[in-house]
Amino acid sequence: MRAAIVTRGPADHRDPPAAAGPALRHVRPMRIGAIVVAAAALGGCVTYSADGGLGPTREIAARELRQEVGRIRAPADNERVRSRVRALLRAPLSVDRAVQIALLNNRGLQAAYNDLGVAEALFAQASLPPAPSFSLSRTVGSGSLDIERQVVASILGLATLPERRTIAALRFSQAQLRTANETLRLAAETRRAYYRAVATGQLVSFLVETNAAARSASELFKRLGETGATSRLSQAREHVFYADVAAQLARARLQLQADRERLIRLLGLWENVAALKLPGQLPALPARSRTRDSIEREALEKRLDLRVARIEVDTVARELRLTSWSRFLDVLSIGGSLGDSRSRASTEAAPTLNGQTGGAVPGRVVDFERSRVTGLSLEVQVPLDLGESQIRGARETYLRSVHKLTELSVNVRSEAREAYQRYRGGFDYSRHYQMQVLPLRQIIAEEGQLHYNGMIIDVFELLADARARVAANATAIEARRDFWIAHTDLQFVTIGGAPGAGSSEAVASAGAAAAD
Repeated sequence: MRAAIVTRGPADHRDPPAAAGPALRHVRPMRIGAIVVAAAALGGCVTYSADGGLGPTREIAARELRQEVGRIRAPADNERVRSRVRALLRAPLSVDRAVQIALLNNRGLQAAYNDLGVAEALFAQASLPPAPSFSLSRTVGSGSLDIERQVVASILGLATLPERRTIAALRFSQAQLRTANETLRLAAETRRAYYRAVATGQLVSFLVETNAAARSASELFKRLGETGATSRLSQAREHVFYADVAAQLARARLQLQADRERLIRLLGLWENVAALKLPGQLPALPARSRTRDSIEREALEKRLDLRVARIEVDTVARELRLTSWSRFLDVLSIGGSLGDSRSRASTEAAPTLNGQTGGAVPGRVVDFERSRVTGLSLEVQVPLDLGESQIRGARETYLRSVHKLTELSVNVRSEAREAYQRYRGGFDYSRHYQMQVLPLRQIIAEEGQLHYNGMIIDVFELLADARARVAANATAIEARRDFWIAHTDLQFVTIGGAPGAGSSEAVASAGAAAAD
């Protein structure tokens, strides 16, 4: 298209007509509006769950723990949790209430739930098609104006979008299972910490009674020594027994404080620490132990970490196929461009007559040439090794995931067998002390006192029996504690949560000190 404008003289030289400016300003908002609408349409395809992907965790917690979980996102949620915690702390804490407080109030678990929300956002982002790039350039030169618009889109990204979306969904499923596994881990750790704290408290109560009796006996022997009714050796034996019991009591109290603080940390208590009341003794042993003939199969079917490993193998296999399919291309993009160009040129024209001076004025004609250019570009980037390094890396990653899955399967079966053996052995051991050792120690204590009163035995034998009785009671408390910890391990070894340390790996408690 060409347009001609006749000028009157050198003073009338002007740029292109101003009417062209509004026309350009008209086109730009329309183009930008189309871009914004397209971007909004792409973003509108993304949906997020109301609970941040916490559905599987809620289901597993309700089915396996019979507990509820929730997220703290607003001050109202925080106040609701605080009210619930205060209500649960009004009575002496049971193990189920302790687990419920931990699941609601532990901020480390809340942080894991936030990580799940981040994983959901990454999943939504990975599910989107590749974003096109838009460019707009305007170049003004001497007598010319160039406007160019360009759109570039990744063909490779669009072609691989369905497979990448499937891989992203698998990754998000892994994140959900890991979050559920973290919830189970916290529940298991809370149960173990609860049993340790209650057992130490029970041992402290027993040692307090023993210490009071030993103190009375020590004072009695001191008065008898002052009257000459007993020897200094007998006095020293009685005094050292009292001192030993006092030392065991002091160590047990320190251990009780440590166990309580461990439980407080798992419960996430900032306030109401003084309101934490624990029962005076551990639960009684069940009437009979449970049999788990199919515990290995159950663990292989239900363990969350094993399910995560299986999904990992499937995901890496899909990534290997995707890498094999696109190995020869790193970048494959297509672009379209639209350009408008206008330039000005002047030619000589016939002279014109100046009305004021009557003289002739040379005439010129200014022409504006307009042109539109469209184009299509294709960008291809080929790796120098034709994708061989990517293929090798993907294959090694796949084989690594397979080997890790095999190793985890072996470990899960072994952990299940070990947990059941520890459970059965702990039950038999604790029941043996409860039904055999403690009744016999009670008989020995009663008969020894009668023999001492009848002057048949001396104080040395009486004190030896007393020390053995203290050690037997401490061992019985420790055995019952270990049974309930083994019971917890057996419960969680089939569903998830890191297996806890057994009695052989537990930190030495005040019961061991009493046994010494």
